[in-house]
Amino acid sequence: MHLKLISAHCENFKGFKAADVQFGENITHICGCNGLGKSTIAELIMWTLFGVGYDLTSNPKVRREVDQVPVADVPVVGEIAMVVDEKEIIARKVQKRSTKKDGSYSDANTYSINEVEKTLRDFQAYFAFSFDDLLMCMNIGSFLSKKPTEMREFLFKLPKDISVKDIVLNYPEFGDLAGLMEKYSVEEISAMNKASIKKLNDEIKEYPSAIKELYRLVVEDVDTAEMELQKNSLMDQIAEIERQEEDSLSQAKELETMSKDILELQFQKSEIERMANSALIAQRQKIQERIDSVDKKLRSATNDCSMAELDIQRLELAIQRKKKEKVDLITEYNSVGEATYPEYQPIPALTENDLNCPTCGQELPEDMRAHNQTLWLEREEKNRSQYELAKANFEESKAKKLVDIVEEGNRCKKEISKFKDELAETKAKIESVAEQKALFYKEIGEAKAMLEALPIRADLSENQEYEALVLEIQKKEEAMRSANSGADYRAILKEKKAEIQSELDNVKNQIARVMKNAELEDRIEFLRNEHAQKEQAKANCEKILVLLEELDKKKNELMVDDINRHFGGRVTWDLFAFAKNGGYKKDYCEPCIDGYLVRDTANHGRKIEAMLIIALTIQKIVGIQAPVILDDGESLDPWRIPKCKSQLIVIRRTDDKELRFEVS
Repeated sequence: MHLKLISAHCENFKGFKAADVQFGENITHICGCNGLGKSTIAELIMWTLFGVGYDLTSNPKVRREVDQVPVADVPVVGEIAMVVDEKEIIARKVQKRSTKKDGSYSDANTYSINEVEKTLRDFQAYFAFSFDDLLMCMNIGSFLSKKPTEMREFLFKLPKDISVKDIVLNYPEFGDLAGLMEKYSVEEISAMNKASIKKLNDEIKEYPSAIKELYRLVVEDVDTAEMELQKNSLMDQIAEIERQEEDSLSQAKELETMSKDILELQFQKSEIERMANSALIAQRQKIQERIDSVDKKLRSATNDCSMAELDIQRLELAIQRKKKEKVDLITEYNSVGEATYPEYQPIPALTENDLNCPTCGQELPEDMRAHNQTLWLEREEKNRSQYELAKANFEESKAKKLVDIVEEGNRCKKEISKFKDELAETKAKIESVAEQKALFYKEIGEAKAMLEALPIRADLSENQEYEALVLEIQKKEEAMRSANSGADYRAILKEKKAEIQSELDNVKNQIARVMKNAELEDRIEFLRNEHAQKEQAKANCEKILVLLEELDKKKNELMVDDINRHFGGRVTWDLFAFAKNGGYKKDYCEPCIDGYLVRDTANHGRKIEAMLIIALTIQKIVGIQAPVILDDGESLDPWRIPKCKSQLIVIRRTDDKELRFEVS
């Protein structure tokens, strides 16, 4: 697609009340000193076609001002005449301002193509190209104003498809990946090796502690014959202690028989006590049941008393309300009885004005005067009838109200009498319940006194059988205490036997460990070899991951080389930088010119030249040949302006006091 600017026209646009510009076939130089409106022409093109300023600000303020006050009563007009693929087109944009009473305003934009009005969507849809692409082609700062991720997305559409399998086949350093690439993708190879490394790390960390534990079990060289003699000696000592324990057990059996006799006598004694105390327990239980029964009646009476007190409060409040209602009825009765109907008011009498002609003032004919008097008498009679009817209705309503009030008063009187009777009955009930509560309290007190008077245990001092059992138990317990059970002696033997047994177990363990030394050493050697194998397997996996990283770098280098090829060699792109975590930054995209970073180290002229090269290259990429606008042209040496087929609009500051146009 080829677009060429023919001319531009504006009205009330920034510093111009009206202005026209003609563009040359190849290059148009717009020259002059500061403040003459050079950049305004670039702004006019951007605003009319894209709705932005030259600095890409959305909806810039473009309305002309007089003494710093916007001229609001005339529209802002921008008009661009151009040829698009040999078709002449006049694109026009008009902005009108509506001002409200509070001083606020709103701007409305309208568009047209060849004097046919369009909406903004239809205006852009009229052209068979993307306005976003056109903006990058015409405004040299447009592409670099995008986010790094957006620039990367655009650039990475340029290279041809570079297969990682082709890279592996063409570069010998990636030979170790060739076999894997035939079966798996790069992502699968990376995931499998990372999983293997994680698993190997978990396994490898267990080996040092396992080998150390086996070393701890290895016993230094000792005399096994000496340890066998020591074992036999200890076993003989344990056998002798066991013989001494057998001798001590015969005396313990005699003590066990005495203990059983005492236990039997204790059972007989307890049975006598139980039989004696059972009657006492039954008596206590009977008294307690009496207390519980009376206490239940007392709680019921207390509850009845509380409910009666609430009833008294309710009845007293009801009586009070009804008395007030009765007083209000008396007041209402007196008020209704005193009410009277107003006196009769006749209609106004006829005057001379009613009997004379309203136009000339002369008396009306006799028949008309008689007719007017008849009408007046009819109205008076109707008025009198309405009054009498209304008065009769009033009297009837008054009589009915008085009857209703009397009936309501009688009802209140009956209810007050009823509430008073209920109140008297409730108060009598409270007095009766209070007397019952006093009797219940007295009965409970008497029962508790009887309960406290009962002894805790039965007195068996007069029971001869019981006393004989007590005496016999005492004698047998004294005999048992005086006998030696041998328990202390056996405890000493047991403790000594445990010490010797512990020493014997230690000797046996040492003998067994000496016998297992060869087995332990074989196991240690096996674990060492297995540890080394897993370390080597881990190193192999890490090597594969390193190769994958190098493969990714190589692919990125080839892609960047392909991208840079589009920009002619002077402008290159730095698209891969490492983050702190070791991975690539996903939002990194920096252009360079002659090896200098455009944003940081390149001088101003090189920056302008780089942006100009980028805009012209994008034209080739998207297939749009369009004018390129270059502001600040004085910062770029004329011979540095690249030769191209596209129109160039170069804005340069000179010492000219008026705008000067050079076209070629």
